[in-house]
Amino acid sequence: MKIIILALISFVFLFSKQMYKNSNFVVDKKHNLMWQDHRENTKILISHIKASTYCDELKLGGFANWRIPSIKEYKYIIDKSRGNKPMINKAFRHILADGYWAKNRTWRTLGKYGYYVFFKSGAIYYQNRTYPKYIRCVRSIDE
Repeated sequence: MKIIILALISFVFLFSKQMYKNSNFVVDKKHNLMWQDHRENTKILISHIKASTYCDELKLGGFANWRIPSIKEYKYIIDKSRGNKPMINKAFRHILADGYWAKNRTWRTLGKYGYYVFFKSGAIYYQNRTYPKYIRCVRSIDE
């Protein structure tokens, strides 16, 4: 009986959270997004151009409709209250305090530069799109 009650409490706690880890991804119920959270997020350094292809071709968790997150979507997972840790929601496990590409490009450079989030500070910057950065793909749960 205690095991059933404990399992029920765990189930309620898990699904009452707005953001939670599930296998190789993090689910953001508030914004209906599923984020890639796999060891590849700390291993693969690629250009902005290749990042789009990487996400388009990603097959993870039985889903194939992954894409590069926008700056707006990254702002949902930035957590600046983390102190000396990377400024990303604590539900994520595979993280580096480094730059991760966003889909947005800056118009000031005629699209030559792309935006990225720097998880050491939680700030948004831009860099030449040929420069290697990490990638974390996202998908809409509704799709």
